[in-house]
Amino acid sequence: MPYTIDYNDPGKSPIVVNDGTVDTSTSLSLIGKNYTRFGEILNENLLSLLENFADGTAPNNPTEGQLWYDTSTSRLMLYDNGQWYPIGAPAGTTRIEYRQRLDTLGVYHWTIETIVDDNIVSIIVDDTTAWIPAPTEFLEDGVTALSTQFPTIQAGINMNTTTDYKFRGTATSAEYADLAERYEADEAYEAGTVVRLGGTHEITQTLQTGDPDVFGIVSTAPGFEMNAGAGTDATHPFVALAGRVPCKVVGQITKGDRLVSSAYAGTARRADPSELDDYRKIIGRALESKDTDDQGIIEVVVGAK
Repeated sequence: MPYTIDYNDPGKSPIVVNDGTVDTSTSLSLIGKNYTRFGEILNENLLSLLENFADGTAPNNPTEGQLWYDTSTSRLMLYDNGQWYPIGAPAGTTRIEYRQRLDTLGVYHWTIETIVDDNIVSIIVDDTTAWIPAPTEFLEDGVTALSTQFPTIQAGINMNTTTDYKFRGTATSAEYADLAERYEADEAYEAGTVVRLGGTHEITQTLQTGDPDVFGIVSTAPGFEMNAGAGTDATHPFVALAGRVPCKVVGQITKGDRLVSSAYAGTARRADPSELDDYRKIIGRALESKDTDDQGIIEVVVGAK
């Protein structure tokens, strides 16, 4: 008496397997009653399932939801609506990996890593603060420290630095409004702090009024980040060199005023008329007014004279 084999999908017609025969209407051989090579075919079926039909050519007579490991591309494929689709990443030297990476503080971070020819091209994270990979995190060779090519990792797409990988495309817009670069500071400075060249490292906050060595303003959120891998916000803050940025100020200011450093650490003030002939002192121009004498924060255009 023949077997009637039903699909899980009620919309498909069942398969009838007659006694003493093998049905090949699917990628697996369906065995009828009293077939003499029952054990051999059954074990071959199990092996095919274990391998996901591993071959460089797609299996014959696939059915909806079937998996096939394509050995020619090292990809796992899914059969759906008459077509094979890749799922997941290839398992060869070019692939995408989802990993947990440990930082130097003992904290794990989820990463998405793109790998081409066994080289990590980029690492994508959503962390709110920058972090440094622990010495126990390695490149694809399992020997070289990850930090040699990714010294600092922060939110967004981090490109490999050692091999000089870059994002190549057409920039159409920037979310923020200033161009900034990392510089080594002698201490951690808040956004909006007015800085000068000097101190024990590269920059320090201004301490004198009308400082001719005034250099820039610590950025709140740079629109373009130069030298981004030099360090962290605590050791190497982004200093706005051009564009719009919030700035710490003291005293009354009228929109359009030119600004110089004040006697209060890291703040700017309205320039006196006598200071306008020395461009070195001008840090920028006010984009909004302030009608109080105390300290506050206003938006300014850095570098505008």
